[in-house]
Amino acid sequence: MKKNNTCKAELIKEQALYSDLAAALPAGIYRLRVFRDKSTLDEKWANSSDSASKIEFANDRFYEILQMNRSDFEIVPGIIIDLICEEDKASFIKKNVEANKNLIPFSWEGRVVVHGNLNWIHFHSIPRVVENGDIIWTGTLQDITERKKEELEIILKNEELHKLNNERAKFLSIIAHDLKTPFNSIISFSEFLLSEIEKQNVEKIEYYGRIILESSTRAMDLLKNLMEWAQLHTGRLLFNPQLFDIESSLEETFLLFENVAKEKSIVIKKIFPPHLKVFADKAMFITIFRNLISNAIKFTHNGGEIIVSAQEHENSFLFCVQDNGIGISQKRIQEIFHLDYGCSTKGTNNEKGTGMGLILCKDFVETNQGTIWAESKLGRGSTFYFTLPKI
Repeated sequence: MKKNNTCKAELIKEQALYSDLAAALPAGIYRLRVFRDKSTLDEKWANSSDSASKIEFANDRFYEILQMNRSDFEIVPGIIIDLICEEDKASFIKKNVEANKNLIPFSWEGRVVVHGNLNWIHFHSIPRVVENGDIIWTGTLQDITERKKEELEIILKNEELHKLNNERAKFLSIIAHDLKTPFNSIISFSEFLLSEIEKQNVEKIEYYGRIILESSTRAMDLLKNLMEWAQLHTGRLLFNPQLFDIESSLEETFLLFENVAKEKSIVIKKIFPPHLKVFADKAMFITIFRNLISNAIKFTHNGGEIIVSAQEHENSFLFCVQDNGIGISQKRIQEIFHLDYGCSTKGTNNEKGTGMGLILCKDFVETNQGTIWAESKLGRGSTFYFTLPKI
């Protein structure tokens, strides 16, 4: 009798030790019985009431992760399938059928909806067949939500780094190609100019001088855009919003394009509400219009018209640069604001652009918490819109 009491005491002590161990584990642990006649039936794994399995044991952490009570599993044995996100159910069912059919370890991770929250969990268990043919699965359940968040952050950061590397490669490509071209023209035509000066050929001197001027202007425009873009993306261009009058701030910009527009007999119309003021970075605002108006002139035929306008809405300002030029194809309009696709297109008088103007506009508009887009029809012209919020 004394020996039996000793064995019983040791057994109680051992059970208490195992219970304490099970309760202290950071992961959920469980013992699952899968019924032999249901183990490989898809419909049984998809059914929460007529389930292929039932939980025979689970520690407190198991129920904490799923935020459920033990009684919930007694009432609905396959309740876990009801928790699993719809998009992940098929993989859960497939994994269970395969593991029970082949008696291989079961390992699955996916999403569950727990009281309206989307969490990630991971099951891992190993099988053991008992005498009646049922399969006993012993395993762990872990909440991997935080790990998944970290993985997602790493993926997003890697995508951002990939994007930045692509932008840098494109940036260097623009510098190498687009700067080399105008400078080659300047050098070559300067040599031609010198030879014509010796011959005193006024007509040729004027012709080569104009080409040198156009190439120099293009190189300067590109340098301005490249420098501003580089400063913005390296954090060296300070964002300095202020309240300013729109029309007076753009006066110098319109004067800048006056002669260029006259050369193509293009009329630029301005439609601004009087004394309209906006709170934004003034230098960026002017650069946006400088590039949009330059493009409009470039792609408008001789004798065309450009309308520059502003409208005040309840929560924002809408700005518009509209031309009746050559237009842009729908495929190209999806690409024009992206550095990966940015490239220069010749204008109606074979004017060459920088390939950076619209990309810079997008960055500057978004820095000012606005949006930019374009609408166009081939042969009928383009309209560029951008918004800025009211502060």
